[in-house]
Amino acid sequence: MAAFITRRGQLQWLALLVMAVVLPTGGLLWFMSRVIANERLVVQQKLAALYQDKLTDALAKTESLYRARVDSLDKLRPTANPYALFRRVVLESEFQGLVVWAPDGSVVFPQSASVLGNDALADSPLAAAWREEFANRQYAAAVEMYERFATSPDPLLAVPALMGKSRCLSRLGRVDEAIAQCQKAALAVLPATANPSLRLAVENARLLLLSLVQQSGHPQLHEDVFRHAIDALTGDLFNAGGESPLLPAAQNLFIAQKTLEAMAGPGRTSDSKTRGRLEKLAVAEKLSFSAAETLQPSAVVFDAFFKTILDQKPVYALRHRTPSATLLFLFSDSGMDSVLSGFHDTFSGAAAAYRILDASGQFVGGTNQPKGKPFTVALLPEGFPSWKAELYFEGGDVFDKAANRQIAVYIWTGGLVILLVLSAALLAMRAVGRQIRLNRMKNDFIATVSHELKTPLASMRVLVDTLLEGHIRDEAQGREYLRMTARENERLSRMIDNFLTFSRMERNKKAFIIADANPAAIVNDAVESLRTKHAANHCQLAVEIGDGLPEIQADHDAIVTVLVNLLDNACKYTTEPKSVSLKVFAENGFVCFSVSDNGIGIARRHLRKIFDSFYQVDSSLARKGEGCGLGLSIVKFIVDAHKGKVAVESKVGSGSAFTVRLPVSATNGDRITHL
Repeated sequence: MAAFITRRGQLQWLALLVMAVVLPTGGLLWFMSRVIANERLVVQQKLAALYQDKLTDALAKTESLYRARVDSLDKLRPTANPYALFRRVVLESEFQGLVVWAPDGSVVFPQSASVLGNDALADSPLAAAWREEFANRQYAAAVEMYERFATSPDPLLAVPALMGKSRCLSRLGRVDEAIAQCQKAALAVLPATANPSLRLAVENARLLLLSLVQQSGHPQLHEDVFRHAIDALTGDLFNAGGESPLLPAAQNLFIAQKTLEAMAGPGRTSDSKTRGRLEKLAVAEKLSFSAAETLQPSAVVFDAFFKTILDQKPVYALRHRTPSATLLFLFSDSGMDSVLSGFHDTFSGAAAAYRILDASGQFVGGTNQPKGKPFTVALLPEGFPSWKAELYFEGGDVFDKAANRQIAVYIWTGGLVILLVLSAALLAMRAVGRQIRLNRMKNDFIATVSHELKTPLASMRVLVDTLLEGHIRDEAQGREYLRMTARENERLSRMIDNFLTFSRMERNKKAFIIADANPAAIVNDAVESLRTKHAANHCQLAVEIGDGLPEIQADHDAIVTVLVNLLDNACKYTTEPKSVSLKVFAENGFVCFSVSDNGIGIARRHLRKIFDSFYQVDSSLARKGEGCGLGLSIVKFIVDAHKGKVAVESKVGSGSAFTVRLPVSATNGDRITHL
């Protein structure tokens, strides 16, 4: 009943311990699951609010830039020379084209005009030379005919003659002569008020000079000539000075394109800045021509961006009206980046990407194909009708990344708390387990002591009662009963000593007097204490003590107890005929005591447990022997206290061998070790 109550109390302790761990851990895990489920929504709302502020800032910057640009357009005043305004808006304001309409709707810039393709008219004095060159291909005769007019005082006659002579000399293979003649016409300095036909003729001569230099095969020899021709052309093209342009827009564009082709020729090292500026103006003028031919001055709302197709390419445009004209400004896709630079500045380096779509849903700026869905959308200011801005997170997983970082904090915190709970539970379980083991050991100790003491006491009581009642045959039988009583008394004393030793071991209060001890004397005392018992059990004991054994540092009586326990077990667990041997020898700084028998042996699975308190091998023969499983645990306790070692070798059916190794004495002084 007491054991049941004890076991029930132990189960209650375990149940309480499990509840103390499971309930808090389960509650914490449930709470963490709810926090994790809500964290993603919270992070999404926080990030959306953060980037909503950025979006508002970008929209404000875009509107501010748009208003500033529109205000700057009011300050533009078309003049008689439209190239002054054209160069300003293209080179300084980053527009990609310009169209100027008069109040009546007519095109002021750029005006279309045909490019003159011939150097002379049919009734010109050069008509005969022209026929020899182009119709008859008599280049030598044509050279002589052109020569007669090359020195004419009339530049309208001399310039075409020099160009014709240069062409013919080139076809005759006399390129260097052709270059020399063409320079006379191409590098002439004309006043700003020169005849437009003469200026056009000179510009054509300059283009011809560039072509002749490239045909010479040695352009590096004429590098100065080429550079002077380029400088003369670029100085006249898109001229912003003067009351009127030097060249009509169509001729200006044609000559600019030819000049760019020459500057891009192989081996040319022209000024990249000059070339880039000329190319930008030429592209803008070409786009302006397309817009002037396609668009009307007032087809849509003013001061609002709209999309159109020019030269099969999408272009954005903005109409603006001034008191003196209607202006159309053109933007390419790249040009819109400057208009929308507020978005670029705001979201540069941010985790969010933006995309701008026009009224038709076409991409305008930002990231063309972002991943995922937009987390917020907003309309652009009124200057961008029905345009919208969409915000995306780069990679599409920023919400997850931000949430995962916070969730990781929760998980680590929760994991740490759970670990602390489990650690505390483990410590508590170990404490409870130790208490349970102590209770079990106490119960086992009490039961074992009760059982083991009962047997010799019962035997002695029977023997003493028999002697007292006189139920004996003779004096010899009486002496035999007395010897049996003495033997049982000795057995009882030995068990009591073992119990007391074990009790002191458990309380760690055993004290040994360590001194230099003689191994042979220890063996003799142990053998003498068991001589009678071995003789009574017909056990043959063979003792072999090595010569010249060194002394050991040990408690003499304690080591005697060790050998007595080992010899007693050897005798107890051997079969007939009983044979036990004790060998003592020195080895590697130790003195070894080896006790072997021819007994029942010990199975391998029991070898690790035989030194545990109260452990007994589950064998029928072992169970018939006296003892309570304390002898070997006492042996190990004493040997460990002497800093020695005990080992066992055994084979079932062949016997066992226990070897105790104790260190050799280093000094002769006595010392006391308290454990």
